[in-house]
Amino acid sequence: MKRFATFMLALPTCGFGYSDSDLWDLSLAELMDVQITRVATGSPAPLNRAAAIVTVITSEDLRRTGARDIEDALMSVPGLYVGRSEQGYAPTYIFRGIYGSLNPQALLMINGFPQKSLPTGNKGNVWGGMPVEAVDRIEVIRGPGSALYGADAFAGVINVITKTAKEISGTQAGIRGGSYNTYDAWVQHGGNVQGWDVMFSLEAGTTDGHKEIIESDAQTQFDEQFSAIPGYTPISNAPGPINAGYDNLDFRLDVSKAAWQIRFGYQNRSNLQAGDGVAGALDPNSSYRSDIANLDVSYTQEVWNDDLSLVSQFSTYYASQKPLEDNFLFPKGAFVNTFPDGYIGNPGNKEIQVTLQQFLVYNGWDSHRLRLAVGATFGDVYETTEEKNFEVDLATPKPEGLVDVSDTDEVWLPEADRTLYFLSLQDEWQIDTDWQLVLGARYDHYSDFGDTVNPRLALVWATTDAWTTRLLYGRAFRAPSFSELYIISNPVVLGNPELDPEVIDTYELAFNHQLGVGSSYGLNFFYYKITDMILYEPTGNGIDLAAENVGERDGRGVEFELSHPFSDSLKLIANYSYQEATNTNLDDDVGFAPNNQSYAQLDWDISSDWHANLEMHWFGRIQRDPSDDRPAVKSASVCNLTLRRMNLMAGLEVALNIRNIFDKEWRSPSWTRIEHDYPAPGRNGNITLRYTF
Repeated sequence: MKRFATFMLALPTCGFGYSDSDLWDLSLAELMDVQITRVATGSPAPLNRAAAIVTVITSEDLRRTGARDIEDALMSVPGLYVGRSEQGYAPTYIFRGIYGSLNPQALLMINGFPQKSLPTGNKGNVWGGMPVEAVDRIEVIRGPGSALYGADAFAGVINVITKTAKEISGTQAGIRGGSYNTYDAWVQHGGNVQGWDVMFSLEAGTTDGHKEIIESDAQTQFDEQFSAIPGYTPISNAPGPINAGYDNLDFRLDVSKAAWQIRFGYQNRSNLQAGDGVAGALDPNSSYRSDIANLDVSYTQEVWNDDLSLVSQFSTYYASQKPLEDNFLFPKGAFVNTFPDGYIGNPGNKEIQVTLQQFLVYNGWDSHRLRLAVGATFGDVYETTEEKNFEVDLATPKPEGLVDVSDTDEVWLPEADRTLYFLSLQDEWQIDTDWQLVLGARYDHYSDFGDTVNPRLALVWATTDAWTTRLLYGRAFRAPSFSELYIISNPVVLGNPELDPEVIDTYELAFNHQLGVGSSYGLNFFYYKITDMILYEPTGNGIDLAAENVGERDGRGVEFELSHPFSDSLKLIANYSYQEATNTNLDDDVGFAPNNQSYAQLDWDISSDWHANLEMHWFGRIQRDPSDDRPAVKSASVCNLTLRRMNLMAGLEVALNIRNIFDKEWRSPSWTRIEHDYPAPGRNGNITLRYTF
């Protein structure tokens, strides 16, 4: 989908026919039509000529569509399906049908720094979303990104870029209230303090979550199995509402002066409910807390007549999670009253990751921009804790009550650490006026599983003044998570310290046709092949499953994007995507994401003070995992409406957002433990007030 991206004119040469001086010389209309992204190569480039397939969502897009969370916005990206995980109903980002049970194949970054949990390999199961008031833009790569960003930039990359003092410039505040007892409040300020540009943003919110009904769960299936036992009474909490409530607190700080930029972020999720339950059995009482903090410091200097840019960066990532209440994997009386107090496991952990990296960008050669990066990351998972009232070895007597196994071999995950060293090199070569070649590769060395090399190639051809053609190739990898490597005490799965990383090779052919100012369409074809995918296989040794590199998948598809203004006040944005992801070992559809999906948005500036936005999402039928004999998930369409009244009084804006306005039933696919899948919210809405001082 086409997005109007904001960008900094003070950045280095944009490449492929655009320089800073070129941008200054463009008319306003032409300037709005030059969409800039940095996520494809690390350097700014026009979106339709970037060395990757990229979507940019701006803060104005978020405002116009009434997005409350980044998941609301990501649903508009072609080829990206936002589903739900069986682990606590956490959102999953499924690019082009590439799916793993904990969604580790998608890399989420904030300001270019990965948000990935070492135990699970994803953004963390206790995530609870990310509100958007502090977001300046979201840049999304559909396809591989390991040549730049390393591990887990496998199926796609989502880079959330937060606001600076320039984007806020003053003080802003807002409140929101709506369905499901959802309330949000925020305050932001951008300005200059003793020569430093300072931005801070504080957001707080609470929600009960939608209460759509889970008809049957994992315990329902056990109840059916045990129903023949005389006197057995079903104990499942299903039918019952899904438990999706939480409280959130988000703080962002950005401080910059001359060559320095310092950013800090803190995300707290408290009373985060377990969705459908950790083991697929509804648990209305359990809740978790997570704390995530990021600090990054950058120092940039220009040397050699500004031909060489040096960027030194230090960053840290801290995360912790712990249960606030006992976490019932199965309810009281589980397994024919073997567990009269319930089947309880309370895991927790802390982790820290520290990265030092140095970037060098050299512009001193005609027609070339060289980018070299070198760095190291140390990651440590510590204070892994657990209380539980069960034993993995069924031959071992069940303990009486909860037992703290934190410093024993029975803990859910052993404490572990990992050291990574990396080196990457990239050349953006302007062959002539109409041709650009991007070549790059990254080498990574991991202390726990060895080496990996990931190359990329992008050939960009300005076919005519209006047409652009791109041929892209990239290899990417996913590092095994600590859970996949090291779990030794789990009632369902075991880790395997001999695992290799997953590998994907992706080929893309993309066309873009610029019809006029603000009007264009694009067509992207892709094919990928995955080897060494990590799956859990039977061991035959009492434990059901253990991690192995046995999966192979391939996929192909097409994505169509259109942006067209009917007038100065009315614009259409639309896209359609088709993907076919195949488990090549079984010659069957991978499942969990629609083969077909489309999106359309009508954006209407009714007057200088009134604005309307209508969104339509359509999801085609979703096939099942080859081992799942349930019928496919039905297709569904969902419409959202946002009305805004600006200048209600000086500085005041009010917005009404109604989601799923026709109250359509739609569901995200689940594992078989939730027989009828995950119900999505019905009709709901909110009212937002924003005030600029």
